[in-house]
Order: sequence, then C-alpha cells, then structure tokens
Amino acid sequence: MLINKLKKFFFKENFNKKKIKDIVENIIKISKSEIFYQKYKIPKIFLSRFEIIIIFVFLLFNRLKKEKKSEIRLQKIYDCLFDYVDSSLREVGVGDLSVGKKVIELAKIFSFRIKIYEKSFEKDLNNIRKPVKKYIYNNSNTKSIVINKFVKYILSENKKLEIILIKKIFVKNCFQPPK
Repeated sequence: MLINKLKKFFFKENFNKKKIKDIVENIIKISKSEIFYQKYKIPKIFLSRFEIIIIFVFLLFNRLKKEKKSEIRLQKIYDCLFDYVDSSLREVGVGDLSVGKKVIELAKIFSFRIKIYEKSFEKDLNNIRKPVKKYIYNNSNTKSIVINKFVKYILSENKKLEIILIKKIFVKNCFQPPK
C-alpha cells in the first residue's frame, strides 16, 4: 500500500488502470465477434482469435509509438492482455504447471508478430496482407477477395486510430467490429 502511494507520487501517471483495462476488454470483445468467422472466413480456433488480438494491439502500438511516454502505456496494455491470457488458460482447464509455459510461448508469438506487422507497415500499409494470410489464414486456400476484405477492415481501423486523439483511444469502444 505504502509502496503504491510512493510509486504514484514519484511516477505520476496521467492515465489509469481502468482505461488500460477498457481498451484491452474492447479488443478481446471485438476478437470474439462472429463476423470474423462468418464474413472473413477466419478459422474459429484459439490461435486465430489470438492473432486478431495481436493485430489490434499492433494497431495501438503503431499509433502510440509516435507519442511521448507511450512505452509505459504499451507495457501496461501488454501486462493486462497477458493477465487475461493467463486467467483464460486457467478457465479452460490448463494445469497450473503448464500455464506459465503457454503464456511464455504466446508472448514469444506476440513479440514476433508485432515485429512482422511493423516491418510490413514500414514499407507500405498494404503489405500487411502477406502476414495476415500466413498467420491468420494459415496460408490456406481462402479466396483472395475475403482476405482483402479483412485487410481493408484492418487498414480502416488503423486510419481511425491515426486521426483520433490519444485520450479518445482509451475508451471502452475504441475499436468497432466490422459490418
């Protein structure tokens, strides 16, 4: 208790845990949208849903990396996300001894994907199509038109983030499911 008060005094934060939790819950809620599996023909498996979550967190990363003090916010988002992953794994019955290993494995996947998406965005925003096809669609024979629609949705969410004020990002419904 005293340590937390001292921490707040010395490291003043201009955002709070509730805002971080709101954005992570929004991302998780959106990733559960049936439209991804119906309209975009994304396989309805845990890893595909995790990949959708990674994309949304990447979009936040891409937007916030340009801002001062973004590292703290991003770290808090990552921490909140992996707390959720940890508790979700426990809820589905993964044993206590396995949870840590699975979280570490997912964290490695997460870090790798963020780097891949960042590289693809550096050259041209449309280059995200290749990693989307590889990691979300598992290089399946899904029609290009479906993949292109999903990529278009991702790019539209990115455009929204680019023009929105930082304080408006950290609200319950920053991201919207596709229509």
